[in-house]
Amino acid sequence: MELLDWLKERFAWQDVRLVNEALVETEQGRKRLRYWSDKELLDWHIEWRDHCRVTPFILADRMIRATNKEPALEWKDGWLTVHDEVTGTVPSKEVAEKIGLMIGTMIAFGLETEAAVEPVVKREPLYAELRESLPILPQEQHAFVSSLVREAAVRRKKAAALESKLADERLPLLDQLHFSKETRHVYQVMIWQGTMERPERGYFTVRSFLESWLEHYGKDGCLELWKGMQTYVSNEQAMLLLAELLKPYELDSLVTLLETNPTDAAISGEINQLVAKWERSKELVALLSSSIDSRRRVMTS
Repeated sequence: MELLDWLKERFAWQDVRLVNEALVETEQGRKRLRYWSDKELLDWHIEWRDHCRVTPFILADRMIRATNKEPALEWKDGWLTVHDEVTGTVPSKEVAEKIGLMIGTMIAFGLETEAAVEPVVKREPLYAELRESLPILPQEQHAFVSSLVREAAVRRKKAAALESKLADERLPLLDQLHFSKETRHVYQVMIWQGTMERPERGYFTVRSFLESWLEHYGKDGCLELWKGMQTYVSNEQAMLLLAELLKPYELDSLVTLLETNPTDAAISGEINQLVAKWERSKELVALLSSSIDSRRRVMTS
């Protein structure tokens, strides 16, 4: 096949077998193929993978260099990159601090890098749209959701005040983090699985990762994760992360659901999930606020 012969030549492989359109088996192990049509996006993903690591514990899934030392090769109408395919186990909370260090290095790099790639459009909470939908809620839920909308407005105001105070601070450009598929543990090394997605300017993706970590590993696991992160995160950047945690995104899914003419049972189920997310956000805000205050006291004592 054309692709297999081309890979043999470019990577000096002797034996290459196609598993599917995204995987090949070689004498050096299974490799994942990624196809890119956007050169600026590709360059960004090459750069952060090359720079972000926690030696010797965590390595990013870097692009394997071809025989010409290039990390990406032109293929038909775009570019192709090759990565080691890793299928190890997902790390447990015992390595939380190392995971935090990795996220911290990504934040530090994302603050320093100048990239031509266009980031994803920044999201804003949708809670205000719920005011128009309140009349369709079952009576017993109307007052409760109204109270959440009021509290959401207070949270958004606090977040805006923090962001205004830190308006001169730059936000990091980050690959989007996905808790369930981010890392794989192979022997004593973790491989950080990057995406092919557009990067994000700001801390929304870190917030999502922290919420998932808290849900799975509790407060102590989250504190260990933050312990690693804050090695690279200044007080100012921590406050910007805190502002992102304050934003009431938890209500977005209810806004979306109410646009579909849902049943009362579906609304009740969504509100139950919303309450759990709301409590996790409050716990994260308290945790991070306490940590920032403690660090400030240490620095000024």
